[in-house]
Amino acid sequence: MEKEIVYLPLGSSWRVQLYEEELLKSALIYGLKGRIINLSFPLNEDSFDHRRGQFNALVLLDQVQKLKPDSNLYMGVTATDIYVPKMDFIFGIADKETGCAILSVARLIYAQYEASSGVLKERVVKEAAHELGHLLGLDHCSNGECLMPFSNNIVEVDMKKPIICDDCRSKLF
Repeated sequence: MEKEIVYLPLGSSWRVQLYEEELLKSALIYGLKGRIINLSFPLNEDSFDHRRGQFNALVLLDQVQKLKPDSNLYMGVTATDIYVPKMDFIFGIADKETGCAILSVARLIYAQYEASSGVLKERVVKEAAHELGHLLGLDHCSNGECLMPFSNNIVEVDMKKPIICDDCRSKLF
């Protein structure tokens, strides 16, 4: 059986459902089949930091790992703001050892008009594909044209191309 990426909505599923097509496109960048679970999983209550008003992505990553029933890759997708210790926020996080990742679309919306625009949809494709690249063993890349550089802000996300560079591609196959 060929490995696939399974997307799990975490929290408000209707917000994640807006980006189903983009999530599936991110899998195609790597030639993988994607599947979205049409059931929303509640966010782990222990993951919310009241002081920060954000969810701890490491706790959510652990939650996805516990929900993972097979050897496929799994990405929890949420519309809530996430962080890891020592960082103000993150767009996503991946653990290639467990085959699990988290993607948040919360910070991909820079301005209200972008919520339904192609700009936001492209950001979702790029950041989902970025985390999927980590699940497939890729590290951050220094090529600004690639999907794999670290993005510290929305401008850096927008600068990326929705492709992986030849160097990264050679590490996959």
